[in-house]
Amino acid sequence: MRRSLEELCTKVAAETEASLVAIAEYHSPSQGVRWTYADRPLNERYKRMNVMYGKGVAGRVLQTGTAFRCENVADLPLPLREYPIVLSEKIRAFVALPIITPSLFGAVVFIAYRSPHALPDKKVCDRVSSYIQAYFQEREAVE
Repeated sequence: MRRSLEELCTKVAAETEASLVAIAEYHSPSQGVRWTYADRPLNERYKRMNVMYGKGVAGRVLQTGTAFRCENVADLPLPLREYPIVLSEKIRAFVALPIITPSLFGAVVFIAYRSPHALPDKKVCDRVSSYIQAYFQEREAVE
């Protein structure tokens, strides 16, 4: 049975005790990155966020192809503390994971906390990545 992105994000949020789980995807017409879904957002601002490749949390993860872990946003240098998704959702700690499939240039799953919280370990992050990657592969097969 194919799960929806909403169901997967709800499952990830429950498994990681996250305040917010969001998905960003590379948008080829604009050559930017857009947040396409968020579970438990504070507001709808994420829908209007469109950052250039290499900018913002998602752009940085897509550019490097590696996870971005931040246990305390206050410890980041000033420009990094001002990422749009971090500011608008009042994020204190997060992990952003790259999702790459053969025909998808890239997506990012963002697991975030609005209060101090231990980040999920590598095993949990790998499991989350596999859930979301399987979703995108199924979606690609249908399209």
